[in-house]
Parts: sequence; structure tokens; C-alpha cells
Amino acid sequence: MDRLDEKFSRQLEAKLPGWKHERGEPMQGSKNVLIQYWSSSNRKIKITIIPQKSAQEAREKMEGFAKNTKGAEELKGFGDEAYSWGYAGSNVVFRKGRFAVFVSTYAEVESDTDAQTLSRSEKGDRERAEMKRLSKEFAKHVVTALDEP
Repeated sequence: MDRLDEKFSRQLEAKLPGWKHERGEPMQGSKNVLIQYWSSSNRKIKITIIPQKSAQEAREKMEGFAKNTKGAEELKGFGDEAYSWGYAGSNVVFRKGRFAVFVSTYAEVESDTDAQTLSRSEKGDRERAEMKRLSKEFAKHVVTALDEP
């Protein structure tokens, strides 16, 4: 997991200068899980990578996830298969080979420099758009990192 952490960190730091990286700890009892947190001013991203024993096992788990997650919508262009779900479809999960990757985002729009000029509706629209955009952007960078040696 340390090698994966370094690989993803190098890729994301090169593509997203200014973002801070922290490695998270998996829940007690969880093994072989990599958690990374990325933050920049008032935006936060959590990436969780869970390797499976095989691509087939990862595929089966992804199928179960899609079947059992309310509102899961298929996404194209993210690894072997991908879905979005949650608040405005802002969470992304994808499978690349034997790896399952979950990306979730938080955008603290109230702290944006122009937040006082936005209506409640505009803040909500920005929050949903930012969360969706950042989850997809980070997911694409992780896909690229997984493809590199």
C-alpha cells in the first residue's frame, strides 16, 4: 500500500500543485486499504483504494455495489467500469483491474470569497457542481496513476 500511496501522491501532486495530501488510517479491522485525503482551501477529497484478489472478484463486488446502491448511475471513461451516486451524483466509484476506488468530495462554498454575493440557490448549485467536478477530476487522475508503472 505504501508504493500505491507514493505513486498516487506523485501523480496528483504533479497534476494538482497546491493541494495538500494526508494519508488516512483505515477503520479498525480493515486491512489492505489505502486512504488519501487531499485538500485545498475550502475543498476536500477522500480517495479510498481497495485491492481485491483478482479482477473478477473486483468486478463481482462492483456489480453488487451498483445493484444495491440507490441512485447509482453508470459513468463512462473511468477505468473498467464506474458509477456515481450520492448527493447530486458527486461520489464516484470505479474499478481498474483488481482495484476498487472510491472518491468523495466536500466543497465548503460558504467560505468562497464571493459567497456573500450568492443566493442560497446559487450556493447550492455551486456546491453540487464543484463536488461533482472534483470527484471526476480526481478519479481521472487516479485512473492515470494506476496505468503507470
